[in-house]
Amino acid sequence: MKAKYILCALTLTFGVTSCDVLDQIPESSFTPDNFYKNADDAKAAMNSVYDLMNTAEMYNQVMWILQDQATDDAEWGGGRSTANQAKNDLDKYTFTPATSTFQSVWTTVYRAISRANTVIDRLPAVPMDTDSRNRLIAEAKFMRGFYYFTLVRLFGGVPLVVKETTSLSDLAVARASVDDVYKQIIQDFTDAETVLPTTYSAGDRGRATKGAAKAFLAKVYLTRQDWPKASAKAKEVMDMGIYDLWANYADVFAIANKNGKESIFEMQALGGGVGEGSFMQGYMRPNFDRVNGVSGFGDDPVTDNLYNTYRADDKRRNVNLRLYTATGTPAAPSSVTFPCYVYKYLDPTATGNGDGANNFPIYRFADVLLIYAEALNEQGANNAEAYAAINRVRTRAGLPALTNLTQAQFRESVLLERRLELAFESHRWYDLVRTKRLISAMQAQNPSIKVEERHYLFPIPQTERDVNPKLDQNPGY
Repeated sequence: MKAKYILCALTLTFGVTSCDVLDQIPESSFTPDNFYKNADDAKAAMNSVYDLMNTAEMYNQVMWILQDQATDDAEWGGGRSTANQAKNDLDKYTFTPATSTFQSVWTTVYRAISRANTVIDRLPAVPMDTDSRNRLIAEAKFMRGFYYFTLVRLFGGVPLVVKETTSLSDLAVARASVDDVYKQIIQDFTDAETVLPTTYSAGDRGRATKGAAKAFLAKVYLTRQDWPKASAKAKEVMDMGIYDLWANYADVFAIANKNGKESIFEMQALGGGVGEGSFMQGYMRPNFDRVNGVSGFGDDPVTDNLYNTYRADDKRRNVNLRLYTATGTPAAPSSVTFPCYVYKYLDPTATGNGDGANNFPIYRFADVLLIYAEALNEQGANNAEAYAAINRVRTRAGLPALTNLTQAQFRESVLLERRLELAFESHRWYDLVRTKRLISAMQAQNPSIKVEERHYLFPIPQTERDVNPKLDQNPGY
């Protein structure tokens, strides 16, 4: 008889034990003390750190909801069903600390951080090849930085734990300052950058790379408005010579091209009924558009505000979005006033909504170019390299090159370009927050949605505060 080979992690913030299937071996009982025995154990442990990205609580649903439905890019209503309370609360900014979405992402991210901490602390004692060990520890640091970068942008200062949790006592941890969280993030990405390889063989593609660490450092510095460091790190990625734009925008999202030359870091998905597929290809498709007999759910319904922001000759519009009609095939219900939905993740071979072969593009080279352009412009107007970077993105989209803009005009142009280029790739809320445009953007899209200053951070989940008395709440909640 065989039993599941499991690696346990702590859930809630650090409290309740949960287990995830990794493989199968003869029946036994596993703990961190008797698990980390060889190189295979070490790699399996690191795989479990990546694995939580491909869950409904992260990039297989919740991150799109936070980043799209809480912005001017998507809104429920207009004749669509509004039965999902959590999604509607995010959509209309009526959410509270009890809204389940926040608990979902908080719990999942801290489970991943707990796993990364355990890898970092346990691998030095594992008998294995030194280079392989160092690489896996660097991957764990990269992922810990990635997960803390997610938390700090959503919630502000959060509990900062960078050691393996070995006891259920003393689990009440106070929030660290935003500055201290960012200090740890920068340290983790910097440590990873010095060790991680530039590329992997085919079987390991999708793992964290040196380029990904540099790119995330560029984004951290951009978020912190450290413009010289943001432009410098972005330029390092550009100068590596291994990343480039696909000639056609649609090629970015072709399943055959995943982990390709434009990819910096992706959520890995595997279709074919093995339980590791992607959900966005089904969840973002409307319920009247059936693929292989399966209806979609219509998540992230597109606003006319976004659709009409694209120029008619912008090649990205009809890749990213599809505007259905009541007389087309498939026909949209006449009750839906603006039947526009996300189209870039369609997988015509999927046999279920959670069986897409599409990876989710968390970070790609076009983003690096736009970061470079933005950071250079913030250091002074009329920078030729800034124009060259943004115009590489615009030219692929079939748009004319930008010239002779003031610094303020360039700033608005690059933020607009980010919205159009990176639509529904989980960037919009972050961009609106870091540039302090969230309130004005939401008012322009739907003035009935009351967005306030407190909404620049989401609330700390109430369940976490119930079990951890040291967690204070964000202002206004």
